[in-house]
Amino acid sequence: MSERQGFADRVQAEFGAMTRGGRIIIILGGGLLLLIIWSELLAPIASGWSEAADSIAAQVDRVDRAESAATSQRSNVIAFGPLTPPSQRAPESQAMLEAVNTIMAEYDIRDYEFNEASSAVSVGGSALRGIDRIKATLEFEAEHEKAIEILGALEDSPALEAISNARVQVGKSARSLSVQVTIEAWIRGGRR
Repeated sequence: MSERQGFADRVQAEFGAMTRGGRIIIILGGGLLLLIIWSELLAPIASGWSEAADSIAAQVDRVDRAESAATSQRSNVIAFGPLTPPSQRAPESQAMLEAVNTIMAEYDIRDYEFNEASSAVSVGGSALRGIDRIKATLEFEAEHEKAIEILGALEDSPALEAISNARVQVGKSARSLSVQVTIEAWIRGGRR
């Protein structure tokens, strides 16, 4: 009989000779030892594998999205023709932006929003054929007198053709006005 077999028989005999409570304590201790081995040695390896698998899955997802986007772009090019980037702003549109920036700087208004509300809109009718309209929205808040002076400066600016809409409300403080203005400029068609 080998030494190992003898050792195993002695351990089994000792275990059998223990009381029921002692055997339960030994089994729970062995389970606790296995849990400690798992948490200290095997769990970090398993979590590393899990993170690597998540990373690979995210990369596969990105590739799938890129492939579907490329397919969509390809079908758009087939349907609508090659895509060309938009040309520079029309000189009139740039002049409108610069005029607004100059006026606002002149009255020391730094917090304002200027958004071109729409692309050039063709105007119907035989008298204005070939003329397009640029519309933009300007929003700002200023003291009463300053807001009125800014509206006058916008109206007098040669770069702006018209103020088609203006909305003035009481601002955040009682001494200020909140102003939203729609301004327009005109350009010859086809220059955008």
